Amino acid sequence: MTMPVSSKKSDGGRSKGPQNCANVIEIRCQMQLPNSKVSFWTVHGAYSTAPSNMQSLATALFGSLSSAWNSNLAAYAPPGTIFQNVQIRDMTNFTNPVFIGTGTAVPGTSASVAMPPGAAIVVTENLNIRGRGAKGRIYLGGWATNADAGGGVIAAALVTAFGTFCSALFSAITGQSLTPCVAQLPRVQYQGVTGTVHNARAAGHPSITSYVLRDNLWDAQRRRAQL
Repeated sequence: MTMPVSSKKSDGGRSKGPQNCANVIEIRCQMQLPNSKVSFWTVHGAYSTAPSNMQSLATALFGSLSSAWNSNLAAYAPPGTIFQNVQIRDMTNFTNPVFIGTGTAVPGTSASVAMPPGAAIVVTENLNIRGRGAKGRIYLGGWATNADAGGGVIAAALVTAFGTFCSALFSAITGQSLTPCVAQLPRVQYQGVTGTVHNARAAGHPSITSYVLRDNLWDAQRRRAQL
């Protein structure tokens, strides 16, 4: 069999078809943006014993995560940015259903006008392993202009608020007997764009030691304006 080769447009190591990641819960947070488009940010939690009631877990996570967002970040988002729901799925089998937590959607509370929909703040997931690619990232959008200090810099008060939010995010997951992690899907052996051969990798879920805002600079996800 010919070894897959990566190019600038394709990832040679990606396994074809749906994949499983045993003992991992995908936690997908749905946000409505001021342009009425929907965006998502996703975290993961690993378990040793499968949750007994996935619907109850989804609702509990929606309550804690939306509360953390409301307490720390909503003041920097316009009312058109709405934390709508949390969707969870057990990734042990790709056929497992999605459960949507019930509860009241939480809008932003800033009186300032909305920033462009592509403006995003990046949270880094620090892992308990080292090596290339041993990081995770979460992109959060939907901000108001009081979140912006100008010159591509995030307002200092929001940077501080993110520190509290990141701790609350970690606690929300561990509070449900889950270990914050990154879901790593299996990869096949492939040749990279520079010619280096990369060995196959089994599915895994390295643990997260912390969620952090690594700097105070804005990032961008232009696709948010085009969804």
